[in-house]
Amino acid sequence: MSDFLQSILDFFSDVFGNISIPLLFGIGLVVSVVMTVIFIGEAANRQIRLKAPFVVKVERRWNTKAVAVMAMTAALSVILQVLGSIIVLIPGTLTLRADAMVRFTFGGIFGMPAVWGVMIANILGDAFSGTLGPGSVAGFIISWFQAYLGYRMFDALSSYMNRPGLVVRYYLMVILWCVIGSFYLCTNFQYLNLLPQEIIWAAVFPSVMVSTFIGAILGPVVARVVAPAARRYGLSEDRLGYEKSRGAPSGTTTAARTA
Repeated sequence: MSDFLQSILDFFSDVFGNISIPLLFGIGLVVSVVMTVIFIGEAANRQIRLKAPFVVKVERRWNTKAVAVMAMTAALSVILQVLGSIIVLIPGTLTLRADAMVRFTFGGIFGMPAVWGVMIANILGDAFSGTLGPGSVAGFIISWFQAYLGYRMFDALSSYMNRPGLVVRYYLMVILWCVIGSFYLCTNFQYLNLLPQEIIWAAVFPSVMVSTFIGAILGPVVARVVAPAARRYGLSEDRLGYEKSRGAPSGTTTAARTA
């Protein structure tokens, strides 16, 4: 297994090692600007959409359930991150990002409280591991995006992932993050001069992609178990009472968000 994964890493290392670093950095800057604008907008309750109106004010209200979901997501993510680090995929190179299986799915199941919980988990994880520093800013934004993509691409019902099309959508979402998340992280690493450029693009970039995708493989299984339970206990995104769009009827969440 480790030989197979090493061959995948070597393949991506060769691919990105043969691309001009200024080109990779330039693409990463564009990706980083777009992702940062989306992050800042959501922090200000302004949501960017692909059709008019392109920026929508979203009404959000914290309640006991929303806070509990955020805390639960953060705690579970940190626990899985620690447990996953014990599982070595490639000695000295790659460990399992087991937290990815809940980060991608919980955004769709629980909504924005889970998204913020994932971000908090990344900060706590860096603090506990002693790696909290300038690079952590990029780390918590890309972690936030793992759950955020789930939040934007799934709603409380589709997050059950009980149809093949929904499972395919999930893996396409993970692949999307593997690309944009890796670009964001590596671009900021290069900007901050945290590592030599050759290592960032030929080693860090493929490692983030491969480890995250492997960690997220069981996401649909997690969703099939957690989503029905969340809905049953009133914790699913549509029953949490946390969010509705301005001008939407009372109780409207998912339909307004995915429009």
